[in-house]
Amino acid sequence: MILKKYFGIIQFKWGIKMYIKNIELENFRNYNKQKIDLINGINLFVGDNAQGKTNIIESVYLSAIGKSYRTIKDVEVINFEKDYCRIILNYNKLDINKKIELFINNLNKKIIKQDEVKIGKLSEHVGEILIVIFSPDSLDIVKGSPAKRRSFLDMICSQISKSYYINLQEYMKCLKIKNSLLKNGNIDKEYIFVLHEKMSEYIFNIVNYRKIIIDKLLEKSKVIQNNLTKNTEDINLIYISDFINLEKNEIKKILDNYLEIEVIRKISLKGIQRDDIGIFVNDKEVSKYGSQGQNRTALLTLKLANFELLREENNENPILLLDDIMSELDSNRIRFLLDYIKDYQSIITTTDASFAKNAENTIIYKVKNGEITQF
Repeated sequence: MILKKYFGIIQFKWGIKMYIKNIELENFRNYNKQKIDLINGINLFVGDNAQGKTNIIESVYLSAIGKSYRTIKDVEVINFEKDYCRIILNYNKLDINKKIELFINNLNKKIIKQDEVKIGKLSEHVGEILIVIFSPDSLDIVKGSPAKRRSFLDMICSQISKSYYINLQEYMKCLKIKNSLLKNGNIDKEYIFVLHEKMSEYIFNIVNYRKIIIDKLLEKSKVIQNNLTKNTEDINLIYISDFINLEKNEIKKILDNYLEIEVIRKISLKGIQRDDIGIFVNDKEVSKYGSQGQNRTALLTLKLANFELLREENNENPILLLDDIMSELDSNRIRFLLDYIKDYQSIITTTDASFAKNAENTIIYKVKNGEITQF
């Protein structure tokens, strides 16, 4: 009863039963051939740095999202001197055994299959396995650029709504075309105005959905933050956009009016690629005025709220991917996190497993030079 314990409301174990049974890696990063069996609980991978722990997290992320969070080029995940790699995730959903297979070769060809059926578009695939990733770089969500916070928000929205993912993809295609025209000085204003017509519709859909999700994320974040800090800290999220509560024609007018200056600057100055989320703790912007502990608490709050929102909206438990973050948390936050996740499937990497000696529902693996053995 996780929510009953932490959030003061009763949580029954509802939702689609989903967990990864095993991972098969072939020529992936520093793994030649490796099969990794997982439990529906805490799966802890222990080893020194540069041994292959993060590669396990990346393989799950890549299989679920269709692209890596560590590199832009797919070919970089292929083992040295090999011409292809393959990842197979065998998982259980609704007591049915299912499989995702991802294949990449050195010609940059990528194939994703669900149960032997080839996926044509990523929009058909994202959301099949829900994930929440938490890594040292995740602190950039709180302290980094607006792009990091948009990426965090887009990941949540895309895993909940295929329509959102499609709108975002189509908008980015239009933006790329527009920026190319502006950069090259090939200015066909009438054509750009047509692009604006399409972009205004995508912006309208994206902004309205982002606002809905931020409001839901905030509702959950407030309860989690209060419980993490024993009601001493209150978190607030503010969506920052030029297009909130605007109709499509009003959005297009803004885009059109900025074209002259964009021609001079040779880049798009208005659009949802400029949106941001303001993160405040006790009415102060946490990235500027918060302590290191407050920044880390805010991040933990957002990630757990992310988990709860995906679970509620999709009626399914996400997989938690925690990449070497325990050294970033104090003992109280670690205890909170381990107790929180013990009833869900998680994959955790660390250089020191001492924090988990009393953790329930846990299996520990040793990782060394691309070889995995169970303790």
